[in-house]
Amino acid sequence: MRRYLLTVIVLAAFKIAGAQNRHFTQIVIDSTIQYNSHKPKVLGKFSKDKYNDVGTLDKQGFKLYRYAEDWKPYVIFSPGNPQGFEDAQVADINNDGWNDITIGGWSNQTLWAENPMGKGKDPYITQWTIHMIDSTRFSHEVCVADLNADGKPDVITTSGVYIQGATLDSWTFINIGRNGQGTFAVNILNNKDGFADVIALYRSGEDCQIAWFENPGHTGGNPVKDKWKPHIIDSWPGGDFYNFEMTTMAFTCSDINGDGRVDLVCASQGEGPGPGDANAQVGDGLVWYEAPKDPRSNGWAKHIINPKIGWVHASSIQLADFDGDGHVDINYAQQDQSKDRKDGSNIKQQLGIYYNISGKGKTWRHQIISRYKDYGSGGFNSKIGIVGNDKLPSILTSLHGYFGDANPLILWRNK
Repeated sequence: MRRYLLTVIVLAAFKIAGAQNRHFTQIVIDSTIQYNSHKPKVLGKFSKDKYNDVGTLDKQGFKLYRYAEDWKPYVIFSPGNPQGFEDAQVADINNDGWNDITIGGWSNQTLWAENPMGKGKDPYITQWTIHMIDSTRFSHEVCVADLNADGKPDVITTSGVYIQGATLDSWTFINIGRNGQGTFAVNILNNKDGFADVIALYRSGEDCQIAWFENPGHTGGNPVKDKWKPHIIDSWPGGDFYNFEMTTMAFTCSDINGDGRVDLVCASQGEGPGPGDANAQVGDGLVWYEAPKDPRSNGWAKHIINPKIGWVHASSIQLADFDGDGHVDINYAQQDQSKDRKDGSNIKQQLGIYYNISGKGKTWRHQIISRYKDYGSGGFNSKIGIVGNDKLPSILTSLHGYFGDANPLILWRNK
């Protein structure tokens, strides 16, 4: 039985006029084409200059594109087959004050590349040292957070969590009982005790459920030795584990309605409610879950923003204030497979934003930035951040190249 409140969201049409229009300019950072490639991406600060750079992995290696040199590319490390890596994150893994890069993927490799700035070397012309975290377990997506409150970043993947040990190459793996693909790490209790929790899918019989796995550190336990208890957010998010597309979702968190609690935003790599044939969509679409006063309870309220949005890759929902009004907005990117829909929907391979115009998650204004068949429409493994001296965050993305389409690295600059 569904125990969650289903709330209808009012959608306001986006008006291409006046101050309400958020203008994004398309910049092709690199036109390199690599078919059926994930091109894991990063956006962050890696050097002494004051600007963020962007980066991605393609057949030439992992490239860092320097903003201060008009996006000049530098190959900083080469981890092997680029098609074997899916996701990338920026974090200071070794706590030397400089951002490193963590990547994982289908190759069963999870690794981090050490920024040489920590040793006083130029990060653009010096090869970054690769540190292997694990070479035996699947890691479709990666995220980084402190899981045991020791001040060191730990790594979460599709398979479980890795706690950083005494050395840079010492990691302890823990199977916390999660299932499927898609993950996010955040302190759900928002109690600032230093222990991050994990959001992922949980399997109960045939049911595919959304859960947050409570870090045992919250109650005095040991994150390495003690059980991570799953708390169900949604017992039926639109499909079961027999449907592959429901075993992969995109998760991210923020305070959507301004009540000080950690809410969840998600979408399936399937495509929402459908007509029932072999190409039917699955899942509830683009959704946010309102956290109850006690996140351990089953009182998470489901708010469906758009039931027809799907094929959102595991890291392609990004939350930020894109229009400068002080409210958290939702950026989503649909990957190439969404163009193959059979239901006559016009929700095909698009990159868009839902602006949280009420600040309460009740009224949204929709902007489509790009749409199939536009050049570079949609996206895969997208990242966001400030570019140059801009005030508002831009969007970095590329396509998957799944159907043999071109997949240039594109920055949608928010001006």
